Amino acid sequence: MIWLVTGLTALVALVVQYVLIGVPLLPWAVLITLAVAGLAYLGARLLPPVDPSWQPLPAGGSAPIATHASSLGARLADAESDPIRFANRVRPRLQSLALGRIRRQPGCEDIGLDDPRARELLGDDLHRLLTHPAATLPNPARFAELLKRLEEL
Repeated sequence: MIWLVTGLTALVALVVQYVLIGVPLLPWAVLITLAVAGLAYLGARLLPPVDPSWQPLPAGGSAPIATHASSLGARLADAESDPIRFANRVRPRLQSLALGRIRRQPGCEDIGLDDPRARELLGDDLHRLLTHPAATLPNPARFAELLKRLEEL
């Protein structure tokens, strides 16, 4: 299969050189074709197969979670010093999380954050953080309290 891919790539490279580019000298065309064929051969040999792996994921998967948590921590640190980053990156995610939690409550399946019931469920501080355009990220301890309140919904 590797030789078939390499041969077809070399043939296409030779045809492209003569038809599209118009390389007039045969030695140059052969040299370029050999270089392209060599790259195709190495690519076919060294690249992993593109077949999907149907094996289950390993059981102990704490490393991706730790990586995600550290990148989230870095994003929050950036958002603390940059209000625009908070407004554009962090707040929309918090709003969608809050809406999901609010809409789990009975009788609140179709409300938005502007609804008085949402303000009542979230509390004034958390609601202001999610809806007020000039809101900034609070200090980490206060932000943890607000997230805990959001988790309790």
